[in-house]
Amino acid sequence: MSTQTQFGHTLFLDGFQADSKAEKLKQLDFSKKASEPAPFDEKWLQHLIMRHPSLLPTAQIEPAFNSLIPICVELPVRSGSMDNLFVTPAGDLALVECKLWRNPEARREVVAQIIDYATEISTWTYETLQDAIRRTKPLDESDDKSTQSLYELVSAHGEIDEVSFHDAVSRNLKRGRFLLLIVGDGIHEGVESMTEFLQQHAGFHFTLGLVAIALFEAPGGYIAQPRVLVRTTNIDRGIVTLDEGRIVIGPSSIGLKPDSNGGRRTTITQERYFEQIEKDFPGVSQRLDAFIDGLATYNVLPEFGTDSMILRWRPEDGRNWNLATISTRGQVFTDNLSSQANNAGLLEIHKQYLKKLADLVPGAVLRKGQTDNAWGVAHNGKSLVLTALLADDAHKDGWIRAIAEFQSAVKERSNDN
Repeated sequence: MSTQTQFGHTLFLDGFQADSKAEKLKQLDFSKKASEPAPFDEKWLQHLIMRHPSLLPTAQIEPAFNSLIPICVELPVRSGSMDNLFVTPAGDLALVECKLWRNPEARREVVAQIIDYATEISTWTYETLQDAIRRTKPLDESDDKSTQSLYELVSAHGEIDEVSFHDAVSRNLKRGRFLLLIVGDGIHEGVESMTEFLQQHAGFHFTLGLVAIALFEAPGGYIAQPRVLVRTTNIDRGIVTLDEGRIVIGPSSIGLKPDSNGGRRTTITQERYFEQIEKDFPGVSQRLDAFIDGLATYNVLPEFGTDSMILRWRPEDGRNWNLATISTRGQVFTDNLSSQANNAGLLEIHKQYLKKLADLVPGAVLRKGQTDNAWGVAHNGKSLVLTALLADDAHKDGWIRAIAEFQSAVKERSNDN
């Protein structure tokens, strides 16, 4: 079988001078069987990512999973054991299967396997998950999971609210909302076709990422090179409920725009953002969703992060404008736009945009920041809030119109230059 890698040669440079040397690093071969010469098998890979979870490039797949905490290996499920379990402080669950790509038949099988594991775990309660974790063997024999709760394992990495964490984990279990990662040793020809299997699963509601980790010998140690091979984005997603023991996938209820087939197109990070903002501002997610939909005409797209959303405009001139950052607490910030506009010599155009936002909200005013080039909008002495800007359709349309006029002014100035 031919092998095709997307990694180029990895070089070690001893400097950037004309006489510096470049040494081609030797890539380490993973071993499928312990009897083979190389010691790097799937179990070794399990332990490697447990000790160094930052090797998993989750921020590129789902930003909500940017702080993975390793919980256990070999989590027992009915059909076997899942290789790795990670949890975030916010209660998000990442399920991992480690697979070396020696056997082409295993490609489709590992996707089916991790979906099977996730489907079973979707039926668990918080207590069922905690019990399964306690039955796993510790990575370090000095650790004893049997005496620690899931909350204690996670809070050891930073203080979190126990009730909120318990509720978040329970909610994610009930909805079957997980990040599924298949981690392997390299990119082989045809590996991308594994995701074709997903098309057979109507209502598939997980985010799946395929990650390759290449290892190289380097002076004084090793270099690990993680790479995202494939990730499912904008996939159909729904809320998972149990009906007489069956998993039933229904449409999500907040902040998610239906696609042409009646499904919901979103990511876990986006779902979490809408849930968080809806908690403090009931009903605002639907208005925000309609606002985002209206901005698509103007090439303004949302970028969802762990606790905020950016309204991003990328015109053809290559600039990258942050028109507003909206936190999950409902605050609307324009600080980045102020800095960008000033650097581009467009501060007055930026202030005109802000003035139009202020005019939408009675009592709102332009406010100068700590420097002459920093401007924002204040309402009652505080940052402008989303509910004021999206109070009704007139406010929503006014904000969209202000953005369109800002874009026109920027383009006109660019053409003049």
